[in-house]
Amino acid sequence: MQPIIRGKATRHKIIVAAVFAVLPHLAYTEEELPEVEVTSNAVQPDQPSEKTKSYTVKSTSTATRLDTSMRETPQSISVITRQQLDDFRILSVNDALSYATGIKVEQFETDRSEYKARGLNITNFQIDGLNSPISFSGTNYGDLDVAVYDRIEVLRGANGLLTGIGNPSATINFVRKRPTKEFQAKVDVSAGSWDNRRLDADVSSALNADGSVRGRLVAAHQDRNSYLDRYSTKRNVIYGVIEADVTDNTNVAIGHTYQQNDSSGNNFGSLALLYADGSKRHYKVSDSTAPDWSYRNVGTNISFAELTHYFNNDWKVKGQLTHKETTSKGPHHYVYGNESRATGLGLFSYPVVYDFATKDHVADIYANGPFEFAGRKHELVVGATWNKSYMKEYSRAGNTIGNPINSFDSLGDFPLPTFGPESKSSDYQSTTTNIYTAAKFNPTDTLKVTVGGSLLNYELEGIGYGILQEAKERNKFTPYIGAVYDLNETHSVYASYTGIYRPQVELGSDGKTLAPLKGKNYEAGVKSEWMNKKLNTSFALFKSEQENQAQAIGTVIDPLGNLITSYEGIKATTKGYEFDVSGEMSDHLNINAGYTRLMSIKGNQDENVNPFIPRHLVHVTTVYQIPQIQQLKVGASINWQSDTHVDIALGGRDVRYKQESYATLNLMANYQIDEHWNAALNLYNVTDEKYLSSMRYAYAGQAFYAAPFSGLATLTWKY
Repeated sequence: MQPIIRGKATRHKIIVAAVFAVLPHLAYTEEELPEVEVTSNAVQPDQPSEKTKSYTVKSTSTATRLDTSMRETPQSISVITRQQLDDFRILSVNDALSYATGIKVEQFETDRSEYKARGLNITNFQIDGLNSPISFSGTNYGDLDVAVYDRIEVLRGANGLLTGIGNPSATINFVRKRPTKEFQAKVDVSAGSWDNRRLDADVSSALNADGSVRGRLVAAHQDRNSYLDRYSTKRNVIYGVIEADVTDNTNVAIGHTYQQNDSSGNNFGSLALLYADGSKRHYKVSDSTAPDWSYRNVGTNISFAELTHYFNNDWKVKGQLTHKETTSKGPHHYVYGNESRATGLGLFSYPVVYDFATKDHVADIYANGPFEFAGRKHELVVGATWNKSYMKEYSRAGNTIGNPINSFDSLGDFPLPTFGPESKSSDYQSTTTNIYTAAKFNPTDTLKVTVGGSLLNYELEGIGYGILQEAKERNKFTPYIGAVYDLNETHSVYASYTGIYRPQVELGSDGKTLAPLKGKNYEAGVKSEWMNKKLNTSFALFKSEQENQAQAIGTVIDPLGNLITSYEGIKATTKGYEFDVSGEMSDHLNINAGYTRLMSIKGNQDENVNPFIPRHLVHVTTVYQIPQIQQLKVGASINWQSDTHVDIALGGRDVRYKQESYATLNLMANYQIDEHWNAALNLYNVTDEKYLSSMRYAYAGQAFYAAPFSGLATLTWKY
């Protein structure tokens, strides 16, 4: 006899309960613990962007933990919302950040990327406002998925208040999806160029009758080949979160995110840009130095728990715990040298197995709420963060190091070498504590002043590439002050000052870590709200002054025989300006656009440094819902950057390599078939622009080409 299931609500609860029952078995591996997350039932001031369907948000707490509108935040901030991620079928962090004002994605290898803002490397990353380092240096390994996030917030400029580490580039805050009381489900099936196949599933609902316990599960699987010879990737993502209202004023949340990113035929290093005589070497877009035996498997597990209590006087206390583990394993083949035009010889082999493992433990507790002073209401936040991180690197050298390579065309068939015994390249651990406070004063109806600071203690110890590494700082204070003045109901002017301080892990020519980065960050501008606060615009002038800014000066062989990048600390001054606009221009038109002008990045001798970073960046994204065909919306996104160059050392002289300015165009169309089904087509790099993916490490003479024209078709079912 078949069981009888009565009513949609009952069926929904059974489906969700069954999904969460199998979640731990899907996410668990021998090295990884399952993660569960919980979200509050109380009204959240920062409403999820998936609910608003907008290209902007009304408030953010990334800068100070004080829930503040975009207009009242005294720094530049932009948001990539869930609606924009869905419209352009944005699947990875690299792709998402290319839609953010002022961000330059530097993918210098197939599986390693860095992110730049205002001419400098981004090292501050957060998840739900809590520090979550991508790596010690800010390098992203693998291809992080965005299926689990509601939005991505980018705060440009220093953010030493909450992180304790005031990096003058930007802070990237990934805001997770949260459970809903109402049952909702969504499945996306995609197919595209180079055998790209993807399946996404997202289900959320209350787990009991009164909705005091809610859960959400997000899963994604992607398998694809590539425009690059021999390169392919496979990605699996599972995110589970449960939240419960313990009382009317207290809620808890626990969650886990698991991602496994496996690639084969990945490059380590890239294509030699010059021949031995200094002339430019030309390649097909698909060319790669990687043999078919190279691979990189990157696994990430993030577990977290939250407890939030709301007091009757509008104060809130929130505690968060996070544990993150990342592992990366794989053999690689670095190819160095420059070919002779006449013989094709001049390339040499450097095979190596490179593995690493990182662990991060983060705890944070803070309280925020209103207080009265001089007859007016103000806001205060007080909190503390503790962070302990571990980093271990291992390597095994191949027996063909230094062997000549017959020709570039033979690289794909290069035989798998024999690798020697494993050596521990590095074994670091760092401990950071940060006590922070900020107050937003409202001395008049039109003036808001935010004053705060953080007190940092930091300790780094361990072995790095055969050399003892030690660094210690005690009671390092980083100030923060910002003011916003309303000119009228639409426009405000603002100014802010933030201290810069960041302990560094980059190694100098002596093999020891550089001294901490120190400096000051200034910003001033105008912010406006239009269209009944549905459209935000901003203009910002910025300047930062730094000491000990890490500047790459070349590669060296360490005492263990590893090829590593060497840095020197320089004085650096950056200045420029930015425009940003996001939101609804009309009932039918959404926009997200920005322009960044880096007027200068000056070094010790007032010389321009980091010329691989474009001095002009433009992005414009628009989506239009056609009034005559309400079911159809179309959109376009264009990114443009100015020319860049590097000077490559070759044979005792510097050879300048220049990449001209270029633009890429993406198009989208989405048709709503009925209330449950819709179909979409996304086209990328429509003009088939040929350009180098990154000039970040081109000073070492290597780079590779970005993807040519491609497409992705998606069929979506929603309930």
